Amino acid sequence: MKSLLVWLDRNFEPIVMSVLFYAMMILITVQVLLRFGFNTGFSWAEEVARFIFVWLMYFSISYVTRTQGHIKVSLVIGKLNEKTQKAIMILSDFLFIGFSVVIFLSAIKICQSALEFNDRAVSLNVSMNILYGAGVVGFLLILMRLVQSIVWKLKHFSKPMEYFENGGEVYSGAVDHCLVPKGEASEKVNGLISNTNIKSTEPAERPN
Repeated sequence: MKSLLVWLDRNFEPIVMSVLFYAMMILITVQVLLRFGFNTGFSWAEEVARFIFVWLMYFSISYVTRTQGHIKVSLVIGKLNEKTQKAIMILSDFLFIGFSVVIFLSAIKICQSALEFNDRAVSLNVSMNILYGAGVVGFLLILMRLVQSIVWKLKHFSKPMEYFENGGEVYSGAVDHCLVPKGEASEKVNGLISNTNIKSTEPAERPN
């Protein structure tokens, strides 16, 4: 069970994102070919593509949260000492959690409202919760990834900044997912670890 959870932790978002992306691209490509090549097409294709794109966006936000890939402006905090920078990073994660909780609860209310008023998609004639549910699932995943980030940073607060920040999640193993060619992730991790001056007797955590 533990190995399954570790596998899902590393691979869930990348696999779902890949499936959604290729499904959207294939659908749009087929629709364009049918429309301009045969003067026909699916009446529901554009709406389905939009729904897929929204789900893809939320899973992508979760994955970027997992890999510490969000854009950061460090002009000000970069002038502070290392401990203060770390404290601010942890604080920003807690603020992100507060924001995500608010949006998560709002998404639930939207789903409840759509269910109450029986909101339906135009061409598919299905509940709009197929679309609105993306916000609920997406922000639930984001909250889980933020908790993981905070736990990591608190646990490794005394480590050097690069290890503490864990950019790309290379030290915790998230970079080693099933869509990366075998060995490539390990080489990347080993290269980063060898270039990082970690003053600690504890060995760096690497993907298996």
